Amino acid sequence: MRQRTRIVALGLLLAAWATSALWAQGALKAPEALKAVTAEAYPGADAVVVNEDVHVDVEESGLSHVNKTQLVKVLTEAGAAQFATMRFDYDPASSYAEVKGFTVYRAGGAVEQVPPERVYDLPQPQEMIYWGPRMKVVSVPKLQPGDAVEIRTYSKGFVIAYLAGGDGAAAAAGAASDNEKYIPPMRGHYYDVVLFQGDLPIVKKTYTIVLPKDKPIQAEVFNGELASRTAFDDTSLTYTWWKDNVPAIKREPRMVEDSDAVTKLVLATVKDWPEKSRWFYHVNEDVNTFAFNDAIKAKAEEITKGLKTDDEKRKALLAWVARQIRYSGISMGKGEGYTLHPGVMDFNDRAGVCKDIAGMLITMFRAAGFTHTYPAMTMAGARVENLPADQFNHCVVATEIAPNQYKLYDPTWCPFSSEVWSSAEKPQNYVIGSPRGEQLMETPPVPASENFVHLASDAVISDAGDLTGTMAITGGAYSETNLRWTVVNSPADMVRGTFEQWLSALSPRAELTSYQTTDPVNVNLPFKITLAYRVPGYAMVYGNTMLLTPPAARNILSNRRLTDFIGAVAGKERTYDIFLRAPREFTFEETTHLPKGYRLKEAPKAKSVEGPAADWSAALSARGDALVLKERLAVKEKIIPAAQYANLKDAVDAMKAYGDALAVVAREAGNGKQGAGEQP
Repeated sequence: MRQRTRIVALGLLLAAWATSALWAQGALKAPEALKAVTAEAYPGADAVVVNEDVHVDVEESGLSHVNKTQLVKVLTEAGAAQFATMRFDYDPASSYAEVKGFTVYRAGGAVEQVPPERVYDLPQPQEMIYWGPRMKVVSVPKLQPGDAVEIRTYSKGFVIAYLAGGDGAAAAAGAASDNEKYIPPMRGHYYDVVLFQGDLPIVKKTYTIVLPKDKPIQAEVFNGELASRTAFDDTSLTYTWWKDNVPAIKREPRMVEDSDAVTKLVLATVKDWPEKSRWFYHVNEDVNTFAFNDAIKAKAEEITKGLKTDDEKRKALLAWVARQIRYSGISMGKGEGYTLHPGVMDFNDRAGVCKDIAGMLITMFRAAGFTHTYPAMTMAGARVENLPADQFNHCVVATEIAPNQYKLYDPTWCPFSSEVWSSAEKPQNYVIGSPRGEQLMETPPVPASENFVHLASDAVISDAGDLTGTMAITGGAYSETNLRWTVVNSPADMVRGTFEQWLSALSPRAELTSYQTTDPVNVNLPFKITLAYRVPGYAMVYGNTMLLTPPAARNILSNRRLTDFIGAVAGKERTYDIFLRAPREFTFEETTHLPKGYRLKEAPKAKSVEGPAADWSAALSARGDALVLKERLAVKEKIIPAAQYANLKDAVDAMKAYGDALAVVAREAGNGKQGAGEQP
């Protein structure tokens, strides 16, 4: 459930078609600033944001009036195609906007206005979440390199939704006589998060906010610097921030969220986090969101029957909610997005987004006697700055297990996991909605050793170089969850194909002869995958000599979830920090039995790597007629600073190189059978 709350319009929100008297007279000319924006001045850019100006007026009630102008010049055919059709999402339930102008400035000097018949108001495509959002789709007259478009809008209202796709503000055609529906749910307050960099170069971006004299705002700039000024008169306070000549973001694999990478302004009129916490508590409690009926209480008693400890009871309730309440957003009408669905509704519908799944668990916990249980707002995938603005995209559950001591549960994450709170969410910021009011908190980091992956391999090489063996794979915490999901989240007829794909790392000739797994649904028992395989002609045989790579060193578990850090290694250096799903530790232990009489002659070279981000080591030794491999890779942090990239790259490169290196084994003359290819 991902979101970045906005009280105001974000990005390119609306299209425009209205014409002023000045335009009708043909007096409008292209802005002078367009002349300096050329393909030569911005090499590699398909388009440039020449100017973006946002002006926000905030009333005492928190109702905001937003006037925005954005001027974009396209420089290439690709840029022209990018702006040929424009989509602007909105939520008519809580927002209103008036389109002020959409103008095309042609490179030759002509000026065109987009007429209303080229703007279509349509339902948004929806999947899993069905809340009735809409979109404006604008068909822009064909653009050529050198043309520019200018968009001017006015909007009021809010969009706030703790779920994926919650970004955006509203645009509802027509006038509205009742402003009450546009006042934000935390009445009297305003907050915003403004990013000053994007995928296009920006010549200048300005953000101005005007508030009543007695409504000061907290503001802080992160990840860079902004110019600013403050002014006041008898009735208002005016704050302005701006930044000039901002390059486009240079995207890097596995980089942190934009909000953690680019220059960012965070604003809030809320005094502190406890005030925000109490609001979140009351907005749900005052409408009895977590009230339970006899059916819910009976189900809670049935689930916990025979369990002795509170932890066992809560874990059983968590498993039931996680598996029985499917992720599907059904609108409950007013309050959708910032209040949780009533527990009775969730129980009957068996559906909801993360906030509602969390609400069902709170209701079940309370029905089971855990009354000090509350919702908590968190931000999966990015940090929350210590300023009480909405910076959340996910909702979880916090239960007080001792005075001022909470335990977190995430039913959205945990359908088939031994964890109650994912190790992929450590560290992570959160705020609990409690009656006394809580500060911004952070889950503690998890050591890599808890998210371990252990591969135990036993293999046999024949005289002909054929390989047979078994690999037993186990994991801990986050890694074990991903191993379980390999089985439980896949159709039965696809599981074998997944394991065959893993073994293809050994050789294109690898064959999966059989596989076994423990019960992936029973999260109270460790999970294990056992693969039996054969690879004809795995070792290269030359007379009495063989060349081979220890099978486990091939790292058959390299995939986007278990080894996402491998995808982050691209290029010699990085600008932005690396965001990984979790820290992890891989240990490979393997015994490879050689044909009788063969001995290790030369082991692959392995230079250990140690550093703040990652460690890697490997050793291949002989034990009688067998090779013994011990290999370890530890990725120590969830967020790896760009300054530590070289250390991560060294560890990953060393692991890859070792997986391609060859061991030399040989049979001494007169010892055992004649080798393949040897002359009689």
